Amino acid sequence: MSGAPLRRLTQDRQTIICAGPGGVGKTTCAAAIALEGARMGRRACVVTIDPAKRLADALGLEGLSNEARRVEWVSGSGGSSECGGEGGEGGEGGGSGELWALMLDTKTTFDEVVRRNAGNDEQAQAILDNRLYRNISGALGGTQEYMAMEKLYELHDCGNFDLIVVDTPPTR
Repeated sequence: MSGAPLRRLTQDRQTIICAGPGGVGKTTCAAAIALEGARMGRRACVVTIDPAKRLADALGLEGLSNEARRVEWVSGSGGSSECGGEGGEGGEGGGSGELWALMLDTKTTFDEVVRRNAGNDEQAQAILDNRLYRNISGALGGTQEYMAMEKLYELHDCGNFDLIVVDTPPTR
């Protein structure tokens, strides 16, 4: 992708999903799109739901977690935030954009959903300690996809990002 089409792509969209078969450059494109958004002054978060862990490599990071992590790209300071984004460092695009990244952890996200929706901490802990819940939350078919949607909703709902770029696992 060259600069102008990439700028147009990131200019007014809230969510961009990079999907396709393995080996076509989805992760590289997702990282480049999010970086361009940050360069344009947007608060961009790139999210990988691919368990292959290539996004951290593409961004030059040791690793990623289920919590958004600020990525240094021109100037800025690394850090983390439960939801992300707390004020910006400037980038090449003249704006005060920010680049954040995270890797979906299905089990952690499932646990967060339980904590968020339980009546109180005691109820949440009882559910989390339940053997059936532990088995279901780790092995139920479709759990990764459902938790990916939960995480996207959480990132959108918190309002700290105005561009979310999703790197998906290879299609089958």
